[in-house]
This record gives sequence, structure tokens and C-alpha cells, in this order.
Amino acid sequence: MEIVGRELELGSAQLESHLARLEPLGLADDAALAEAIRDGRVGDDPSVRQALRADARDRLLVADPAWLPPESA
Repeated sequence: MEIVGRELELGSAQLESHLARLEPLGLADDAALAEAIRDGRVGDDPSVRQALRADARDRLLVADPAWLPPESA
């Protein structure tokens, strides 16, 4: 139930942030991101790594914030 509470609390803002990170990459959603990675269109772009890292952090904030390093929680 704690996960559901965190999802309700954080979910909308996290989705907006995620889509805002994808926009400068010219990607509309996760499907476009996955396709760009598979096709090699994004290569080893640092901004893609940064977007993926931020998304992973957001997901951990919902799933279990204790899994994050102390400075990231």
C-alpha cells in the first residue's frame, strides 16, 4: 500500500518530468525512446543517459526510496 500511496503522490509530476526530459531528445514517449535506443539513433548521448538515470531514480522513489543512496532520496 505504501507504493500505491507514493505513486498517487508522485506519479503525475514524475510523468510530466519524464516527458519533459524526452522532448529535447525529439522523443514523444517511452516507445519512441526504446525504438531510438534499439535503432542506435541516440548512440551514447550523455543526455539520454541522464534522462534514463533520472527516470530510474523516480521509479525507485515510488518502489522503495530506501534503495536510493542517501544523497538521492
